[in-house]
Amino acid sequence: MKKTKLLLFLALIIVVGGRSFAQECNCSLAFKWAKQAFEDNDAGFQYILDQKGSEAYQIHNNVFQKKVRRITNADSCMLAMRQWAKFFRVGHFGFIVNQSQPIKNNSVLDNKTTTNKKAVNPFAHSSAYVQDYDSSTVYLRIPTFDSKYKKEIDSVIHANLNKILSKKNLVIDISDNGGGDDASFDEILPILYTNPISMVTVTRLSTKNNNKIWEDQLAQKNIPEVWRKYYTHYLDTLNANIGKFIRLRDRDVYITSYNTKHPLPQNVGIMINGNNGSTAEQFLLAAKQSKKVKLFGTTTMGELDISNMYSIISPDKKYTLWYCTSKSLRIPDYTIDNKGIAPDFYIDRSIPREKWLSYVAGIMEDW
Repeated sequence: MKKTKLLLFLALIIVVGGRSFAQECNCSLAFKWAKQAFEDNDAGFQYILDQKGSEAYQIHNNVFQKKVRRITNADSCMLAMRQWAKFFRVGHFGFIVNQSQPIKNNSVLDNKTTTNKKAVNPFAHSSAYVQDYDSSTVYLRIPTFDSKYKKEIDSVIHANLNKILSKKNLVIDISDNGGGDDASFDEILPILYTNPISMVTVTRLSTKNNNKIWEDQLAQKNIPEVWRKYYTHYLDTLNANIGKFIRLRDRDVYITSYNTKHPLPQNVGIMINGNNGSTAEQFLLAAKQSKKVKLFGTTTMGELDISNMYSIISPDKKYTLWYCTSKSLRIPDYTIDNKGIAPDFYIDRSIPREKWLSYVAGIMEDW
């Protein structure tokens, strides 16, 4: 998240996607390396340690040191590392044995519209799209904020902007959206806007490995010179402050304002669930500041305070660890991690997922 085009993975990136890998693994050595790398580099390590205490952490480690001694295969080792990391948070962590091949997402965004109320099916598409639900409601589906889909998301919104701005109600469905890049929701906020939007920034933990993020950025081809100057400044600043948390932006809080307040849509309902995390939650923090917006569904995952993931590979090249490099300045006043963002309208289990849209649209009809 945070509008930097860094390596971002979905929550619980440990996923092995249901596949089974037969290679052997010295999990005891892997655990020893990953634990030290996490302690040295993760922006949330000390924060959680201060909350839970060193004694609780030592007990937790003793349990897992005994557990990993008995593990000899990659699948079980990856699962153990995921369980170990839950001491700190529910997501924004990853560990793999490097021969493992993650599942690739080959979906392509498209723009499909229809005026048939019965044809709106949230499960019929794996990409962003807009559809008329009825004469007063438009449905916008955004399954991911992954940075590689930003252009397609923007294209869908631009192609359907007149439609969206002509209806009383807008339903935005981000259920199961695990996050991505903050820039991917830039074109949505002006549609919802009623008043200035306040967003709190982050501090970055400066370590030798964490600062390679900016070396990676500088190594990209054809980056604009203005960004090259920013990245160089960030890198120099961080390298001069190893071991410290550094705010790279020039202020703690940024206020976003737009020149236009659209009269329509009058009401915006955003559908959420427990699979929303990271940038999806950042979007919700911005969107729900609008007087037009209400959230429908279930509480989100809660993985936003400690963010901006990066990776480190073990010296023997056998393992890769993903962890977080930044900590929100919302801490401790307004925390999301391990709690999530609650809906304004809770949708209970008696309402099946395929009926959520009709349920939300029905409530909004009376507004």
